Amino acid sequence: MLQLTLSQAAPQTRQPVAVVLTSKRPGAEAVAPKIAQRVADYFKREQVIGLLDHAATTKELKTLGFSDPRSCQGTRACVSKLAVLLGANAVVVSVDVGKVGKTLAIHLEAVAADREASLAMLDVSASLTEWSDAMSAPIVVFVRDVKAGLSLDPKSSAAAPAAQQPSPGVEPPLVLADAPRKVELAPQPSSADVQVVVPGEPGKPPKVAAWVFAGGAALFAGGAVAAGVMSGDAKRRYDDSLVTLADGSQGSTLTQQQAQQLADQANVAMPLAIASGAVSAGLTALATWFFLKD
Repeated sequence: MLQLTLSQAAPQTRQPVAVVLTSKRPGAEAVAPKIAQRVADYFKREQVIGLLDHAATTKELKTLGFSDPRSCQGTRACVSKLAVLLGANAVVVSVDVGKVGKTLAIHLEAVAADREASLAMLDVSASLTEWSDAMSAPIVVFVRDVKAGLSLDPKSSAAAPAAQQPSPGVEPPLVLADAPRKVELAPQPSSADVQVVVPGEPGKPPKVAAWVFAGGAALFAGGAVAAGVMSGDAKRRYDDSLVTLADGSQGSTLTQQQAQQLADQANVAMPLAIASGAVSAGLTALATWFFLKD
């Protein structure tokens, strides 16, 4: 009776809970540690037991032979390995931050060492100067969902052996090795199969950041095409105006002012097309990475 009372008073929980940067992406080096610390602060405010911040987690992993968690580059398989290294019931809250221009893409995922499905997941995109406001509400929901998934049910391990014990005075049924067995084809519900995603609806986690970057890539690609057409049109109009004069030199049917306007149009539009194309390529690469992300 004493053991039961103690277990009810102090239920087991998954710990430690390690909030750690799991990527090092160009342009995000300065802001990523601030975001990781903000995430850890929210967990601390929710009084999560066994909390480790990025520095403490990195130090612990180094003692276990893993040099730098940022080398995971946000991949779930690597983050899961970190959780296993930290303990059988450990949870790693992966903080992955990417940056294109003045836009940040933030991916949070809580991975438990003893579960295949993530405890919770969050994708946020925000401007470089407004990431704190953009994360405020979603991160509270994320942290509370992770906290709810930290509980371990002690009944699950104690119930199984008890069910196998036969009642006193009752002979156990004879089971033949070759006897046919009934196979249940209907899948049984399991709490381990439930994946919590924040924010979003049941099913596959939303690719918020991926769609944001994909939309930006399409926008800049359209701008590059429009600028390229404008530059090409200006050059074509100038070329069509060229004529050969009586002395063999080349002239134009356009006035000096008209020719200068076409030259200015071509000179402005072409660099704009090149710059827009480069930005579109960068956004496309980042969108692809988020779509393929575990």
